[in-house]
Amino acid sequence: MIKQGKYIALFLCAVLLCTSCGDEFLEIEPPGSLTTGTFYETEADAISGINSAYASLQTASMYSENYPKAVEAGTDDVILHNATALSLDSWTFAADVNPIDLIWQACYEGIFRSNLVRQQIPSIEMADPLRDRILGEALFLRALFYWHLTTLFGDVPLIKQADTENLERSLKPKSTQQEIYQFMIGNFKKASSLLPLRSEYGPENLGRATKGAALALLGKVYLYDEKYGLAETYFDSVITSGQYQLIDDYSKLWVEDNNGESIFEVQYRDVGGNAWATQDAATSNEGNLRLYLNLPQGRGGFANLLPTQDLVDEFESHDGPTAIDGKDPRLFYNIFRQGDPYDEIDPVYDESWTPTGYAMKKGMLPIHRNEEANSRNVVLIRFADVLLMAAEAANANGKQNKAVDLINRVRHRVGMPDLPTAEYPVGNSQQIFRAIVHERRVELAFEYHRLNDLRRWELADEELEGFEFPKHQYFPIPQSELYVNSELEQNPNY
Repeated sequence: MIKQGKYIALFLCAVLLCTSCGDEFLEIEPPGSLTTGTFYETEADAISGINSAYASLQTASMYSENYPKAVEAGTDDVILHNATALSLDSWTFAADVNPIDLIWQACYEGIFRSNLVRQQIPSIEMADPLRDRILGEALFLRALFYWHLTTLFGDVPLIKQADTENLERSLKPKSTQQEIYQFMIGNFKKASSLLPLRSEYGPENLGRATKGAALALLGKVYLYDEKYGLAETYFDSVITSGQYQLIDDYSKLWVEDNNGESIFEVQYRDVGGNAWATQDAATSNEGNLRLYLNLPQGRGGFANLLPTQDLVDEFESHDGPTAIDGKDPRLFYNIFRQGDPYDEIDPVYDESWTPTGYAMKKGMLPIHRNEEANSRNVVLIRFADVLLMAAEAANANGKQNKAVDLINRVRHRVGMPDLPTAEYPVGNSQQIFRAIVHERRVELAFEYHRLNDLRRWELADEELEGFEFPKHQYFPIPQSELYVNSELEQNPNY
């Protein structure tokens, strides 16, 4: 079942630990009579409540450990190494594999917290603009958690209310993916009408959900639902908003948090001297916020997910002024290869350090070793991603010239030659689609898009070893949920 009893307890712990928009922690004594009903009384309570919903994205169950394993392992970009749940790498996992279970629980925890905020905030005396913003954030986050669930699991229970009194009401059957899509669309549309533009936030709130983030994800839902006209419309609204741009230096994308290209990212660092988005200590005992393991011989790095030769080979040869070692410079910025500069202790990277000979570089710099923790944010959607999704929608809508122009905007940033090239002609929609598949892979490597892309394009069974269609089109419903919720049915073939 959706374990709402556990979530109520975790919520009450979380909101007492989360911070308000000021620089100090909330000074609230947790009396024995504290309930969700008595907690929501002040503006500060409302802010802590919405902060706790953001915190469900930050736990080890999500982006700091398990989500990367679930969606990167098993792709042709990485192999899973030196970790639990190695069956994810070979598509031999069963319904009780732990990372998938933890992602499910974290998403429904976030939905519960978002629902609770949406239900409780209207009764609190506070300024209308702040109330609207918090309600918009709750709608945005609820839809974002459902996006994770339906892309990974397909049909899932649709929980619209946080029921704190009758836990049996949380035992619900699946809703169809179409019902989930329509629910997300409604949430993102309403959120976009309530949320500020990025430029309207002060530095103390940088990183919160924005109008642009809601519109970008609304376009993404329409794209996944193959409603290409609507997808193009909403992507265009983000592109022409003036709120986002491709930053000049690709290498800084995962070094500079909340940069001008970022549309929404999971916050792990203090932002602007304010700790509104710190780790939710109530739901995770991780000392660091994204799990950085050690490469062999004590060298710092992300050793769970190792780049493959197949991904390395995807990067084009290139002889222009931005080329590095005769290749698309994004290869250098994404992947450590033999002889690359490393750190002060080991000046150069040695391919013998990992089984594939490669290690992930994007998001890993500067290098962090044994006792150090890397608390860099994790970008969920950025401007280049929107440009490439807009190109995909435009191509599907018969606007081939527009699609090619959008792809070339992304290539220009790193000095790659315009399409068409000998390797990627773009004379028809099929050739343009092939160029989009390539560009998304090299531009967005290790940013958790590859598996969802291959699944929705129905290319996964061709590209991924061990993948069986339709069985692996979605992950299994966690076995722990089936044990306690008789309303649920397992996904086919598990």
